[in-house]
This record gives sequence, structure tokens and C-alpha cells, in this order.
Amino acid sequence: MMKKLIFIFIFALVLTFAAVCTAEVVINEIMTSNGVVTKGRHDDWVEIYNNSSKKVSLKGWYLSDEPDNPEKWAFPDKTVIKAGDYLLVYCVGNEKVSGKALYTNFKLPMSGGSLSITDSKGKTRTVTYSEQYGNISSGIAYDGKWHFLKTATPGKQNKGAYYDHRATEPVIVTTAGFYSKSVSVEIRCAEGQQIRYTTDCSTPNEKSQLYSGPIKVSKTTVIRAAAFGKNMLPSTVTGSTFFINDPTPSPVWVVSIYTDNKYFFSDDKGILVKGKGKTANYNQDWEYPAYIEMFDEKGIRRISQGVTTKVSGHSSRYLKQKSLSVYARKALGSKSFKYPIFEDRDYTKYSALLLRMTNSDYRSCRMRDCVLSEVSKGLGLYYQAGRPAIVYINGQYYGHYNIREKPNKDSIAQWEGITDQDIIDKVDILERNGMDSSCVLNGSNADWVKLMNYCRKNALNTEEKLRYVTDRVDVDSLFNYVIFNCLINNYDVGNVRYYRFPGGKWKFFLHDIEAGAMNGNIDKTISEIFKSRKAYVGLFPHTVFAALIEVPKYKDLFLKRMAEIIQSNFLYDTQVKPIYQKWIKALTPLMERQTKTFRYREFSVTEWKGNVRASMNRIRSYPLRVIDRICTKLKVGSVTKKKYFGETISLLNKHNSKS
Repeated sequence: MMKKLIFIFIFALVLTFAAVCTAEVVINEIMTSNGVVTKGRHDDWVEIYNNSSKKVSLKGWYLSDEPDNPEKWAFPDKTVIKAGDYLLVYCVGNEKVSGKALYTNFKLPMSGGSLSITDSKGKTRTVTYSEQYGNISSGIAYDGKWHFLKTATPGKQNKGAYYDHRATEPVIVTTAGFYSKSVSVEIRCAEGQQIRYTTDCSTPNEKSQLYSGPIKVSKTTVIRAAAFGKNMLPSTVTGSTFFINDPTPSPVWVVSIYTDNKYFFSDDKGILVKGKGKTANYNQDWEYPAYIEMFDEKGIRRISQGVTTKVSGHSSRYLKQKSLSVYARKALGSKSFKYPIFEDRDYTKYSALLLRMTNSDYRSCRMRDCVLSEVSKGLGLYYQAGRPAIVYINGQYYGHYNIREKPNKDSIAQWEGITDQDIIDKVDILERNGMDSSCVLNGSNADWVKLMNYCRKNALNTEEKLRYVTDRVDVDSLFNYVIFNCLINNYDVGNVRYYRFPGGKWKFFLHDIEAGAMNGNIDKTISEIFKSRKAYVGLFPHTVFAALIEVPKYKDLFLKRMAEIIQSNFLYDTQVKPIYQKWIKALTPLMERQTKTFRYREFSVTEWKGNVRASMNRIRSYPLRVIDRICTKLKVGSVTKKKYFGETISLLNKHNSKS
């Protein structure tokens, strides 16, 4: 036996040596669907290896995914790969990604293809690869041949086991969901394979519990399972949550999200704990693989898939309940959540979701952001759709959250009806005043900075100057945004976001407006927006608005639009109150368990009800007050005020007065 092992080892070394001798620089490993997120990126990659004893300049060298176009992407002239070293090249389809890394102008398809490297003398070496698996790399193994690698090793020597096939994901036959008593869980797999499973949310491996028959579950439990076969990669992992005699009320959705405990709760990696480092774990930008299940108000599981997740929000990170961003990843099963989650959206797919613990609203109404977003319907402003839910993390009750549409380039593109991925990727998304690089969420702020500076220096007193601005900013979007934020008294006016697709105009969207209908100073809110054109730019980018409002016809347009918005969206009895009542009905059954489990000072059901009433009374009173304040700011006299708002004030006295 020992002689046989020695022979195999020597044979492998000979093959490896042969591969080394045939070329100095080779394609050593590829990843066509990367599920590992680092600093917000999860690009696919190619690993180049210099197996010679001297460094090699890659000036005049090329990579390509097209056999007929071997010079598709050129290595930068100064690229050098040291002797025995590795070089990573990221395949993103866009060379303009910032940073020092190498990014190609092509991507690698999972369906299979070819990849070639061409040296400065025109000699081309080509690797042909078959259909790939998500988050699994393939490369040159110890036998000198191309295989799937059990462990990806970007930038390092390929080590460990290698395979040519993968086991089939097992099926948890017993329906996930809610049971009044214990249940026996049955799992099946393909013939010739075996099932390993866990009940502590960890990822099953070869040493996990071997499935030999139905598993009895007597308390709320997450079961995760994978299949294993001889000379096969382990299968993808499936999971099911079984809620046993759980007090979760209906009708709300229930979300179960889980992963290895180390990713959520360990001191060195856990994103839900403080940890021991100088920077708290929950303040790190760490993103980990997880699994999510989403059950509708009838207890039917609508979503079940692998995802990545990370902590979201700002001050709420310090609370036990933390908001989680959840991303659908192709490498982990699907690039989207395929279900019409929100009633007020026509979409059936979402690239990302937000499990929001309500942030600064956590011990107040727990609904303001969602309610006020719904109040904005019909104004043409993109807003985050939402619905209430109960969230379980690694099988443990984590209370009331709101499932939100996550605002990103994909969701904004859906709102705009844009499907061209190249256009979507090039959208500019900015926040705050947009004047420096820290305000850029996607794309560039160059056009916006130029526009802001132009408006600061130029009164729009000619058609040419006015056209310069109106060609670049969607005036309706800007005016609607300003009016709406004044009417809800959003005192966090600096939390503003706006976007522009290539060839389009800047538009504004509603993001994180839970600071509306609070106890903020309405005069301060309006003063932050209605500054002079040349005034210092704070967090809110007032300059473009100020330049437009100086123009009489746009001042007239603004005042008329404000009257229209009040009449269409802010008549309390018929337009605002029903939205509050819908959310009150949904959240009332959740609050007793919520307040008992998460004791934020003296937060109680009684206090919650009082906070909701206070919010409703504020939003009821704001429109009349906003009319007065803005007319004063714009020096609108009583006669002109009646011209613009006479009918609106009469309607407000009818619908917004306390009965």
C-alpha cells in the first residue's frame, strides 16, 4: 500500500513538473461565479502563475475569452509577475473600475468557454473549461490536469482535494413552516449519495451528523443538509426552519435567516457582536454567506435560497436588533429574489432586500419610514417599498422588523424601466450634497459638481442659462422631493439621495425618511432647504433648487405644485390616516412580545400607541404650517397666498382638523 501511495505521489509530481516545463506563465485557476465578498465586491477572477525561476514582464501580453480575438484585453505595460508568484486578474466586463487591481473588459460565463493568454511574441495558450458551479473554482490540480477544486486558492498554490463532478442537493421533504407540536423531518438524496445535516445552523460537512431516518423536531429548529458522494464535490446546502408551537401572530411575514454561528456571534468574525477589536465587529463592512427563508402571512414559504448578508444602518448597529442587508447572489443559487414581495410594486424580482429594525424609530412608532413612503405614492419619486415581518436569526426570535426594498442601482433601474445592464452599471448615485468622493455611491459626481458650481456662480436670467440647468436636472423630481420633505417635516434633510442614468437627468428619491413626522423643528427643516443660491452648501444640496426658485416662472410652478401635492397626498382623513391604520392593524399583535423581549428603557405597548398617535397628529398639522412658512420664505403676500392656496386651505380645514 505504501509503495502504491509513493508511486502516485511521484507520478503527480512528474505531471506537475511537466506542466511547469511546458510554459513559464500559465492560467492556473479560474472562478466564474464568486460568492466571496471583499470590500463590497465579488468579482470573478483568473489566476496567472509564473512557474519559471525568473520574473516576467507582461508588457505586450493579452488575455481573452474569444478564440478569434486573442488580443481582447492587454495587460498594463508595467505589469510584472515574479518568479514562482501568482497574479489575479478580475473579470468584470468594465476596465474602468477604480483601484490598483487588474480588471478585464470581459466576464467569464458559468456555462463554459475558453480563456487564452498570449505572450509578447504572439504565442497563445488556451484553457477550455466546462460548465462551472457557483462559488467553486477550477484549475490545475496536483495531477497537472484541470479539475474542480474543493477549496479556492486565489493568489496561492492550488492545494487540497479536486473533483470532476458534484453531488446533487438533497431535498427536505417535510414542509418547512409552523407546527403546533413536534414533527418528523424527512430528507432524500440521489442514489449512491449520503446526507449529512446540522441543527445548529452550521454548514454541513463530511463530519456532520449522518442522516439515517426522519429527524424528530420538538422545538423551533433550523435543519441544514448537504449530500456527499464518492469522488464528488459536496452538494450545495439546503435548509428548512420548523417553528414548533411558536407564538408568532399572523398576518405578517416571517423571515428566518441563518448561517454558521461564527459569522453572526463569534468575537473574531461575528457581525452581530462587538468583538474584541478596536473597531466593533458590527461597524465593520463584513459580508458573509447565509441562507434565508421567507414565509407569507399564511405561513407558506415563498423564498428559500442562499444569500450574503451584512449589518446595515448607523446608530442602530449598537442595539441588539440590527438591520441586515441581504443580497441574492448567483454564486449561491440565484441573482435575485423571485417573488412579488411588495403589494405596491409590479416587480417579481429583487436583487437585494433590507431587514430593517426601524433604526431611530425603534422605540417610537416602528412604522414612520414605511408609512411616509406610502404617502408619497403618485409623485413619481422612487421610494422603498416595505412590509412588516417577524425575523428569526439562527433560529432565535429577533422581533419585529420591516422588510424593505433596498435602494441600489438595480431597484432604481426597475423603477425607471431600464433593463440594459451596461446602462444600469453606469448610473451615477450620490448622497448628501454630492460635492466630494465620499458622497458617491455609484458612478461619478463630476457632472453634479459642475452643475452645483454653475448654479452658485450664475443667476438663471437667460434662456441659455436656464436651459443649461433644466437639461441636467429633472425639475419635477426636484420640486416634488423638496415639497414632500417639507410637508413631512423631515428634519434629517441631509439624508438625501439622487441619481442619473447615462443620457438622462438628475432625479431625487426618498431614502430613510423616518425622521419625518417626529418632533423636529419645522422652521429649521425649511431653513436648511430654502437658502440663498450663494449660501454655504451644507448636507442638503440646496444650490440648484435655489437657482431655479429665483426664476419667477419656476417659483410659480413650485407653489402651484405644492398646492397640488397637498391636495393629492396630504388630506388626512382620506389619504394619510388609512395608511397609518393599515400599519397599526399589522403591528398591534406584534408589540407585546416585541416590548417584552427588547426592553428599550421604558418602551411599552402603551408608549408605542401614544407615539403613533403623536406622529399622526403631526402629519395632520404640517400642511397648513408649511404653507405659512414657505410663503414667508418666498415673500408671498396674503393676496397671492390665497391665489395659490385658497382652495387647498379650505380642504385642509375640512380634512385635517381634529374632530
